[in-house]
Amino acid sequence: MRDDLIAHAHAEVQLALWLGGARVEGHVGSELVPYGEHLALGTNSYESHDARLLDRSGPAVFLVLYIAKPWLDQRRDLTGRPFHFASPRVPIDPAVRQSCWRVLDKIVSPHEHPGADVDGEVENLLSAAIESSMTSAVGTDRLTATPTLNHRLRSAIAYMREHVNEPIGVEEIAAKVGLSRGHFFALFRDQLHTTPQVFWSAVRVEEAVRRLVQQEEPLTSVALDLGFSSPGNFSRFFRDHMGVSPSRFRQVASVAAPRLLTGVA
Repeated sequence: MRDDLIAHAHAEVQLALWLGGARVEGHVGSELVPYGEHLALGTNSYESHDARLLDRSGPAVFLVLYIAKPWLDQRRDLTGRPFHFASPRVPIDPAVRQSCWRVLDKIVSPHEHPGADVDGEVENLLSAAIESSMTSAVGTDRLTATPTLNHRLRSAIAYMREHVNEPIGVEEIAAKVGLSRGHFFALFRDQLHTTPQVFWSAVRVEEAVRRLVQQEEPLTSVALDLGFSSPGNFSRFFRDHMGVSPSRFRQVASVAAPRLLTGVA
C-alpha cells in the first residue's frame, strides 16, 4: 500500500494483517482500527472501510485475504460454524499469528511445499481470526450473523446490479423502490453498515473487476461502458478503491484468474 484508500466496500469478507512498513489506520464504519503487530482488521460483506497511511516514509506491507461468498457458504455448511467477524478489531493472538505465517510461507515459498493445501491454511487463519474478533465484540450491538434484508433494500441492490453500466444516482435508485432519501440511507446504515454511495461504488468495482479478469477488451471500453466520462476518471476511481491501477490489476489477476473466479483471492 503506497497511498490512502477512500471509504469503500466489496462483496468479499476481508481480513487484513499489517506486516510492516509505514504505519496505517483504518475505519470500519465509524470504528477506528489502528493496524499493528497485535491488531488486524476484519470486514464483512459490503461493510464500509478505508485506510490511511500515518507516515510517508515508504509503503505499508499487508497480507490481505478476500474471501468470496460461495467459499464461505461452503465452509459454513461443512462445519456448521458461521464465518462472520463479530468485530472489525481482530486481536492477533498466537493462533492468528501462527496461521498467518503458515499461509505466508506457502505463498512465498511454494516450491518448498509441493501440493500444499493453501485453502486449508486460509480456512484455519480465517477461523482463528473470527474467533479472536469475538473478544473485541463484547458489549457491542454488532451483528453476528448475516441479516435478512428488507425487501425494498433487496430490490434496490438488484436495480443497482441490473443498471451497473448507467450513470445513475442514489436518489434515483431510492425513488425506483419507493423510498425517501432518508429512509434509503437508514436501511443501508442499519442493515449493511454502509451508505448507498459506498455500496453503489462497490457494485461498479465488482463489475470492473469481472471485466478486467474475464475479458480482454481495452480499458477505454471498460471505462466508457461503466459510465465514466474518460479512461482517466475510471483509473482514478479504480485506484482509490483497489489501491492499484486497472492495468496493473489486470496484469496480476490474469495469472491468478482461476482462483479469483472460484472463491479465494
